[in-house]
Amino acid sequence: MHLLFKICLSFIIFSCMNISLLRLICIVQFALCGYMAVSSFVYIFDAPGWHSYASFAAFCLAVYLVSFVLQIIYKNHPDLPLSIGQKSAFNRLFILNFFMLSVLLSYNINDVKSISGLTMQEASSAGPFFYAAVLLHLLTTIFQVYILVSMVRLRRILNRNFEKKSLDLDILAG
Repeated sequence: MHLLFKICLSFIIFSCMNISLLRLICIVQFALCGYMAVSSFVYIFDAPGWHSYASFAAFCLAVYLVSFVLQIIYKNHPDLPLSIGQKSAFNRLFILNFFMLSVLLSYNINDVKSISGLTMQEASSAGPFFYAAVLLHLLTTIFQVYILVSMVRLRRILNRNFEKKSLDLDILAG
């Protein structure tokens, strides 16, 4: 588990900005978080409490973040800077998604506690749905961190490309 974490962290930090990969991860994350938001919404009626409301809000926030990133990619990439409204929405979403990460990390910590507390007999009888849920939480966390890091990189790239384009136009005009 520790090795997997190191590999994922190095992938997130040292990978170059790839718009196609970001689009793919955003689409997969949209599906994963949409599914988890619907599951959390159903869970509100089964066992209402602060946890079900918080997880529903967090996964809806993640779905909104992914749609916002896709909107930026399609409307602004490669050289159109963010508008003032987009910048303020970007900043709010970036800060609010730390709430999302805290919910995802709580799921991951709970999963690790559940797995470490299992005996061999319980682990073999846990079934594929338990391990699928653990993998789903881990993938969602990895994708969420990748999307947050890519958001900052995308914003920097858009500003840099716009400044470069403006400078090129000024040189041509002068």
